[in-house]
Amino acid sequence: MRQYIAFDPKQGYPAAKNIAYECLICGGVVSSMPGNDENWECSCRNIRVDGDAGRVSVRDHDKMKAFYR
Repeated sequence: MRQYIAFDPKQGYPAAKNIAYECLICGGVVSSMPGNDENWECSCRNIRVDGDAGRVSVRDHDKMKAFYR
């Protein structure tokens, strides 16, 4: 069972090695701190994480959740 994290997207997204984002559209899971300096995204591209720049981009905030791994 996942332990979800309450947060306000206007204040920023939680990020740590043990935090991931879940897309409620495609069901994809994206690490909040991906390795290899690559862009990571879910299959529908609702959630994108640019590990090199430390940026998170979400198209529909109501369709994503953050959780502890």
